[in-house]
Order: sequence, then C-alpha cells, then structure tokens
Amino acid sequence: MGQGDRALTFAAPVLFTDVPDPDVVHDGRYYYMVSTTMYFAPSVPIMRSSDLVHWSIAGYTGPILDDTDALALRDGRSAYGQGSWAASIRFHAGTYYVSVGSLTTDRTYVYATPSIEHGPWTRSVLDGYAHDQSLLFDDGEVYLVHGAGAIDLRRLRRQADGTFAWDGPAARLVEDADVDQADGLHAEGAHAYKIGDHYYVFMIQWPTGGIRQQVVWRSTSLTPQSQGGTWEGRVVLSQAVPVAGRPGGGVAQGGVVQASDGQWYAVLFQDEGPLGRSPQLARVTWQDGWPVVRLDPAESPPTGERELLVSDDFDDRPAPAGYWSTTNAAALTASDENAWNGSSLALPWQWNHNPDQRFWSLTARPGHLRLTTGSIASGILDARNTLTQRTYGPTSVAAISLDVSGMKDGDVAGLAAFQQKYGYVAVEMADGARRLVMRRADPNGRVAFTSAPVPLAAETVLLRVDVDFRDAADRASFAYSLDGDGWTTIGDDLAMEYSLDHFTGYRFAIFCYATAETGGHVDVDWFRVDDDIDSTLPSARR
Repeated sequence: MGQGDRALTFAAPVLFTDVPDPDVVHDGRYYYMVSTTMYFAPSVPIMRSSDLVHWSIAGYTGPILDDTDALALRDGRSAYGQGSWAASIRFHAGTYYVSVGSLTTDRTYVYATPSIEHGPWTRSVLDGYAHDQSLLFDDGEVYLVHGAGAIDLRRLRRQADGTFAWDGPAARLVEDADVDQADGLHAEGAHAYKIGDHYYVFMIQWPTGGIRQQVVWRSTSLTPQSQGGTWEGRVVLSQAVPVAGRPGGGVAQGGVVQASDGQWYAVLFQDEGPLGRSPQLARVTWQDGWPVVRLDPAESPPTGERELLVSDDFDDRPAPAGYWSTTNAAALTASDENAWNGSSLALPWQWNHNPDQRFWSLTARPGHLRLTTGSIASGILDARNTLTQRTYGPTSVAAISLDVSGMKDGDVAGLAAFQQKYGYVAVEMADGARRLVMRRADPNGRVAFTSAPVPLAAETVLLRVDVDFRDAADRASFAYSLDGDGWTTIGDDLAMEYSLDHFTGYRFAIFCYATAETGGHVDVDWFRVDDDIDSTLPSARR
C-alpha cells in the first residue's frame, strides 16, 4: 500500500456514500476503483487513492456511455434502473482497461487508456450484454468472466485498430454458482483473478431470509465443469456491519487487491438504505489457497473525508477532462447535443442521463453555472440537464445561490434530494410572478405534496437541502434564505426510500426545466456541501 502503509488504520465503511459494485486495481503507485454509474453521465466513474481509504474522482471512461433516446431522456424514454452496471478495472502491461455492460443498449463496452486522468481512451463495443462481467488477462489471452447463477467465460480478440471483439461463444465454467443456498438471489457480480496456481471468481449471493454473502469459486484451470474441470465454491464472508444505527444487510460484491507491501485487501459494499451502497474495506489473508476475509466494523462511519464531493464556485476549466479524449468514438460527439461545449465541470459532478451540451455553460456568465431550458418536461424525472452529486452520511447538507431573473413562465428551478421518491425546494414562474415551493413525490415518482407557495420578489435566493441517515431516520428537509443569515423551512420532510426503479442512492441535484416554453435560464453562483453548511457559505450580498 505504499511507504508507511503498515501503520494505516481503518474501519469499515471507508466511504459512507453511494459507490456500488466496486472493483479495485493497483498500478504500483495508486489504487483505482470503478463503480456502477447507472444512468449518470459522464460514464463509469474512476476513483483514485494512495491508501485504499481516502478516495477522489480521477476521471471517467467517456462523456457518455452511448447516444440513445433512453440514455438521453428523449421521446419519453429513460434508463432509470439500467444504464451501465458493475464495471471491472484491470492494469496490464502499462495500460488500464475498464469493461462494463449495459442493459439499456444490450451491449458490452471495453475501454483502454495509458492514463486515466488524460487519456486517450480506446472504446470497444461488443454486441450483447455480459452480466456483471470481469476482465481477466491470462497468458496472452483476454477474457470476460460473467453470469448470474452460473459462471461463463468468453474470449476477446484484439483487432488491427486496437479494439476488442468477441472471439467465439461463451463457455460455461460453473453450471450452478450458488454455494450452500437453496433459494434467493443467485450468485452474480463476478470478479476474476489468476493468483498463484488458481483462478478465482469472487461473487455475491443473497439467500432468502438471510444476509448478502461473498462467495468464491476456484480452479487450477479454466476448463468447464462439463469438460471435466474441477471447480470448488465456498462462502468466505457472511457478516452484516452496523453503520450509523442501521443494522446492515451483509457485506459482499467486490474483489481483492494486493498492496505493494504484499498485504491483501477486499473492497466490497453494503446496502445502507436511501444513502445507497457504500464501500467496505476488509483485510484478506490466505489459508490453504482460500481467502479469509476479516471486517473491522466502525463504531461510527467516517467523517471529514469528502473527496468524492465538492463545493463549487463554477469557475471554468479551459481544457476538457481526459475522458473527452476518445480515439475512436467520434459518433458519440458528432452532434452539437453531445459535443464538448467549451465548459468543464469539476469531476465529482454527474448529469442525470446524458446532458444536452447546448443548454448549459460555465462561460455564458463567468463564475456561474447557467442552465437554459431546451426542451419541455413534465417534472424533474424527465427534465434534461439536471446536475448531481452524491449525498453522504450520517448527515449532509447542500445549498446553492440561484439567480432566477432569466426564468420564463412555466419554468421550475431549484435543489433536490433526488431519487424516484424525490423532494425539492424550487422557484417556479407563473403569470409573470415568482414563488417558492417545496414538493415531494410518492414511491412511484408522482407528486404527492406541494407546499403553500411563498411569493418571491428577489432575483437571487439561497436554497438548501438537509439529509439525515442516522438511525435510519432517512429524512430530507428543505429551506430557503434571502440573505444567508437565516433559513426558513418550507413544506414538510421527505421520507427517503431506496427504489430499485432507480437503483441509486439519493443525490443532491440542481435543476431547471420548462413546462410551457423553452429559452428561460437560471444562473447558479455557487454550490456548497458539508456537515455544517452555514460555516461554508460565501456572502450572499456580493
């Protein structure tokens, strides 16, 4: 883990925020971790750490996964609950590789780059969805290991342009990947490795009435069971970790990584209700060729480490981030909707679905994020160009300074606690007058409550969202301020719920959408996120 790492202490979880389905690799200097990104863009976040505990966003595999109506919230379609799942990352012969499958496009993607931060990225598109796949490099060959309830192996071949293609059909290595489980969620989430004399496939299973479990299959060859291959399976972790008053539902789904000092670690996740799925770091030792996983639960979740989230004054970065440097995917950015617009956001930001690059800017009004309405929406769930960052626990607060002088009748703009059962505080424009409202949705995403409107004469207003995950409170509250010196609560609390229809933890979301005519806009001067927001606010009268 680098010089001095033997003295490093940690307890699970290492991040108390939504980073599901983690996979980690070590290049000798840094650790890099990928995570499921679902329908958010840029696509497939890649995090970097020098010690497996403190993580920051290093880049993405591309500005978008693909250009489809569902991924772009066009023509009434969406990718909620789908998008891309369970990415894999490997470092091989000086090159970083990331693979991911998408239920939305029914494709599997393999990306390669010499530099995660700077690119360029090579993008391979394979027909067909390989469920929860894992890259495996072995003796000059490249494979994807994947499957649900079984373990399949499919070879890749490298083409003349450096991209990958399928090389023959999949072979079934293990017919039934469940281990000592009669029924429940079948084993999935493969993470494949060649370690010593054995091939290992780490997976997750969830017995009915039990907790999530980490299982491992191993063999001395890649010969399928049907052809005489000997594969052994074992449950290596069946443990729930209480976090912030929530009992936990079992730590699993992830892989292992060897540090530079020779020690082994596992990076897994546990469901934490509406917060999402948070990474757990565990120590790994080996006994008779089997991994022994040890979790050291924390008395309280980590605090003070917020590298995955940033406060922002929306100053432009003149050069595009490295994930825009994609050598063979010109079709992705051929249209003005998808092309780089000259503005670059801080890396922790992700859009809800593919953004329309024509209708947001950091340069139209320097030092501000301008969101312009470019299409009509029925509500926040189908509104384009909604900008998000993760919430974190046990509590967190976000606030924005919003200039609403450019809004048109029918526009709605504000700050949300975003999931299918969302809540927000917003300014809406009707009959030439502005008013403040708070809304929350029911579990199906339909508006269930709208507060009494508060007339707003000012052109600038501060909006705030507080989230509380302590003891499974799972509440979000909403407030506004005209001067930053005091806050007025508006509406009532949102009882946050994790919906599999979205399959993500709650996020803070900045939005502006039109219900009547396009062309209105808002300017966001700043975004602040912290535990104690009042101490971080800049002057409201500047």
